[in-house]
Amino acid sequence: MRILLVALNASYVHTNLAIRYLREALKQQGNPEWEVHCREFTINERLDSIAAAIFEEQPDILGFSCYIWNINSVSALIRRLRPVLPKTFFLAGGPEVWFESEELLLKNPEWDGVIVGEAEYTLPKFVQALATGSSLKQINGLIWRNRQKDDSSLPDAIYNNQGCALLPDLNALPLPYVAEENFEGKLVYVETSRGCPFNCEFCISSTFQGIRYLEPEKVRLVLRRLFASGAKTIKFVDRTFNASKKHAFTVLNIFREEAERIAIQEKLNLEELGLRAHCEMAGDLLDEEWLNYLKNYPRGMIQLEIGVQSTHEPTLRAVKRAQKFSAWREKVRFLQHSCGIAVHLDLIAGLPLESWQEFRQSFDEVFALRPNHLQVGFLKVLKGSGIRRRSEEFGLIYCPDPPYTVLQTEKLSHREILELTRLEDMVEKYYNSGKFSFSLEYILSEQQSAFDFFHSLASYWRKKGWFGQAWSPGGLLANLWEFLQESTKGHINPLWREALRFDYYLWHRPGYVPPFLESKVGYQAKAAKKAEDLKLYKHQIKNDPVWTTIIPAAGELDHRQWSRATAVEYFEADVAALDPALGSNHQSALTGCWYLFYYDRTGTKYFRYQQ
Repeated sequence: MRILLVALNASYVHTNLAIRYLREALKQQGNPEWEVHCREFTINERLDSIAAAIFEEQPDILGFSCYIWNINSVSALIRRLRPVLPKTFFLAGGPEVWFESEELLLKNPEWDGVIVGEAEYTLPKFVQALATGSSLKQINGLIWRNRQKDDSSLPDAIYNNQGCALLPDLNALPLPYVAEENFEGKLVYVETSRGCPFNCEFCISSTFQGIRYLEPEKVRLVLRRLFASGAKTIKFVDRTFNASKKHAFTVLNIFREEAERIAIQEKLNLEELGLRAHCEMAGDLLDEEWLNYLKNYPRGMIQLEIGVQSTHEPTLRAVKRAQKFSAWREKVRFLQHSCGIAVHLDLIAGLPLESWQEFRQSFDEVFALRPNHLQVGFLKVLKGSGIRRRSEEFGLIYCPDPPYTVLQTEKLSHREILELTRLEDMVEKYYNSGKFSFSLEYILSEQQSAFDFFHSLASYWRKKGWFGQAWSPGGLLANLWEFLQESTKGHINPLWREALRFDYYLWHRPGYVPPFLESKVGYQAKAAKKAEDLKLYKHQIKNDPVWTTIIPAAGELDHRQWSRATAVEYFEADVAALDPALGSNHQSALTGCWYLFYYDRTGTKYFRYQQ
């Protein structure tokens, strides 16, 4: 019996945890003669190529891991493969097929079956039954098509064995990462628990009760295996990582211990080692003990993702996720800006009872924290979710096809949602990219609302027809400058230009600086006593011996390497040190200065030159 488990990931860097758990479960519980293989592809690959690779495997059972982002591709693949693999059993699992499963089989006659729920116990029983010709009717959680009939003109019978698959004991399951793999450059998923303490109406986790935990020492074995295979970033996919403080502290302690062990072996410091844990936490569960713990965690080793979703309390009550953002937002600010922990905050547009103005307020309140990343997502009206059942009550109109994105609500028109999608694009390009961090700080310090700024920028982009085109960072910069020119009627604050120029130098060592970024008046006179001395002065700064004491690698580079790795530039204001809230009313506080930019593989570092 040849079994092939297939995942279509959202991108190349992602890994699929489910098919690895199932592969090891089949090996543990099944027949040693079974051949079990996993294949991962991405939704960006050509379906013809994926279908060809699957066909060459000639599986007896072909299982797909199904989610909202890949279900259309999975359906298309099965339609292509069914005629050329007529004896193969096509099986689907995953959250996208756990609900309305019979309807799925009716709409997709090429499919043979669906497993509803966690499949680590159910799949081996199913394979055993199929291999021995036993009845499939006793396998809980299996919905299947019976193609064995005397009259081929009659429709296939679809059997629903009722209920979900039996929930497995996580600590009885084999570890998922056993096979030899190379995880360099990958985002690797690890779960230390299943279940969630909350019952959010927009999430299907609310359909399952309770939380089951993996023993922490088993997590250690998983991490040790992954680190040995080149993994650097571990994404814990626990729905709420901090649901149990004791469990979470233990897991994070193990992560740190394993990182320290490797650092000693490789004679590196922890920052050079570059291991990082990504954890999704609930903001309202962050107490003082958590703040003290995270404050003392190795810098750069952890990043947090926190779902704010909305700050509008009637909306939060409607989706059964009542929380007070005001009660924990300063904790996030502390973690992000005092502890240096990257915090990723999420908002959902299109939730019930939230109008344009109320979403604007949610956005501005969250943006004020300046998170490392602000994700503006759009409500997905998922199968099985409470919000889908109550969609008519909330006036939700959503796309009937995956990923079931909201199109209109009782409070938001379709036109307004389209405007929000364009705003989200601006946030991604200009804020989340991190390429305009200094610029945005100075520009937004003079705006009443960050939401209004990004909305105006998006409206300008739409007017210019720039959406739908590919833009380099330099193109984004030029577009932003043009927008600022028009919105200020040509009276751009000189500080904005200096901040934009500083950001520009942070991207790479520029061989060319756009003319609009050059200072209009007195640049050369301020930078050097004579214009002809400017080039010589830059050379002197770049080759000052002081850099060997500030930048250890400087002493290891020859003259040509150092020249290529650095840039020197004069700025009319020290934008990296000034408080942008001072704005243009404090011109007397501005003094020109020189900066050296050092470019290496870990990113750009910058140093003010002390004359």
